[in-house]
Amino acid sequence: MMTIENKHTFLPFDLQFFAEDPPNDPPADPNGAQGGEPEKVELTPEELQKKIEAESDRKLAKVLEKKQKEWDSLTEQKIQEALKEKERLSKLSEKERKDEELSKREQEIEKRLKEIELKELKADAVSDLADKGLPAEFADFLLAEDAANTLENINNFKSAFDKAVNEAVKEKLRQDTPKSSSGRMDNSNTPSVAELAQKHRLIK
Repeated sequence: MMTIENKHTFLPFDLQFFAEDPPNDPPADPNGAQGGEPEKVELTPEELQKKIEAESDRKLAKVLEKKQKEWDSLTEQKIQEALKEKERLSKLSEKERKDEELSKREQEIEKRLKEIELKELKADAVSDLADKGLPAEFADFLLAEDAANTLENINNFKSAFDKAVNEAVKEKLRQDTPKSSSGRMDNSNTPSVAELAQKHRLIK
């Protein structure tokens, strides 16, 4: 009769991996009385996978528990603030409450109007940048309190941008222009600054 032997591949594994927290005490002297290597066990790949999944689930649950406590604390804080505000309003006269409610509504309307104005201002800035051949990504950095100051920022940026591009093109020309046999620069086949800039996509 043939005997079938059930074989498993065992993997050495350090139990310290599943420790709750790293030890605060310094490791013992390996040459001392309590020295020695950490305890190791041998696990099959399936057992090891289950260990890792269980540890991952435990750590995830711990993170979720912490976040839940933070959320509960924030919610409680908001509730307390709302109760204090309600108590404060209850001590006001009817006219004072109406005046305060009106003031809050006006502030909310003003806030929304500013948000709308900012969106329109940014859209105009993106359009102006595109017209001047500049990247639209600079719009956020060039926005000002109104359209006139934003356009001034864009124009100043355009001047500085063009100056930097021209200097870069001139440096490129200086490096690429061949010298004639007399040692002078041969400009017969040298492209113009605009052509070279367009070739290297430095300006539009």
